[in-house]
Amino acid sequence: MNTSRRHTFIWALSALVVLAIAWALYAHWPAMAHKDRPLGMGGRAEPVAAVAVVPQDVPVYIDALGTVTPTQSVTVITQVDGILASVDFKEGQQVRKGQVIARIDDRALKAQLAQAKGVLAHDQAVLSNAQRDLARYRELIKAGSISQQTLDTQISTVAQQLGTVAADQGSVQNLEVQLSYCTITSPVDGIVGLRQVDPGNYVTTASTSAIAVITQMKPATVVFAVPEDYLGAINQARAAGAVSVLAYDRNKQNLLGSGQLLALDNQVDTSTGTIKVKAQFNDAEHVLFPNQFVNARLKAQTLDQVPVVPTRAIQHGSQGDFVFVVAGSKASLRNVKSGPSVGDVTAILDASVKPGEQVITEGADKLDNGSAIKVVAQ
Repeated sequence: MNTSRRHTFIWALSALVVLAIAWALYAHWPAMAHKDRPLGMGGRAEPVAAVAVVPQDVPVYIDALGTVTPTQSVTVITQVDGILASVDFKEGQQVRKGQVIARIDDRALKAQLAQAKGVLAHDQAVLSNAQRDLARYRELIKAGSISQQTLDTQISTVAQQLGTVAADQGSVQNLEVQLSYCTITSPVDGIVGLRQVDPGNYVTTASTSAIAVITQMKPATVVFAVPEDYLGAINQARAAGAVSVLAYDRNKQNLLGSGQLLALDNQVDTSTGTIKVKAQFNDAEHVLFPNQFVNARLKAQTLDQVPVVPTRAIQHGSQGDFVFVVAGSKASLRNVKSGPSVGDVTAILDASVKPGEQVITEGADKLDNGSAIKVVAQ
């Protein structure tokens, strides 16, 4: 029994030794094969594409999501009670300041105005008679025909009648103003929205329903918020001159308009750490609509003649960004400090690459520092 167990143990030990030798040969074989390879991954010169580094002016933009706001937005409501007689605009129509957009039945107010004018004419006649009596009393007092009390009473009568006439004139003016409210005109140049009240409805000053909403979109404005960290850069740009702002669509593909920075808010929003910025667009009234979301790009500065490389040439590693530079027949790895991008190129902010050098744009994923390369496309 002991002999059988001993033979089994020997066989098991032998099998383990064989497996260990086989594993060691398997693990050691790639290293031996790699040791015999020449420089360059794969044992041959890797074909790559390269592009020359060039100097270029690179604008530095601050991007933010903005909202289009009209220059003015006016909610037109009635200032008198009455029947809406007519609506004199088409929905979405461009209207001018002073243009009639609606009328309210004014017959009742016209009747009240006529009555007020009649009262005014009556009181003016009474005043005129009292003034003539006062003139006669002033002559009679000199002859001693009337007493001083009679003269004083007539002076007071004229003053009272003057007050009555002034009140009548105020009533007439008030009714004339009320009558003018029956013809509703546009207070601004702009685009009128959808009709909200139809003719024939009784409208009152207490009603919350507007007859129309008119928005002035020339010039259009865009409001967006930027982090407070950019305040210094924005103020420096403003001190240097006009600051340009671009408005793109939601996908950042189509340029909707070019404008200028108009104003900064007077305080930072402490809950978000941002400050509101307003930009003005003079010639974008037909592409920018109120409450539309746009991508705003504020030009903070311009980097003058800095080296730029294609963005696809920049690789990202644990030690930061790097590029491969063509050094003869080999690839040289250079750590770079990437800056802002414009189009399909990115600015390099340090002296790691120089204009005229070639950076590899295709095939870099197969390279290492010192890999043999062959430039097949430029």
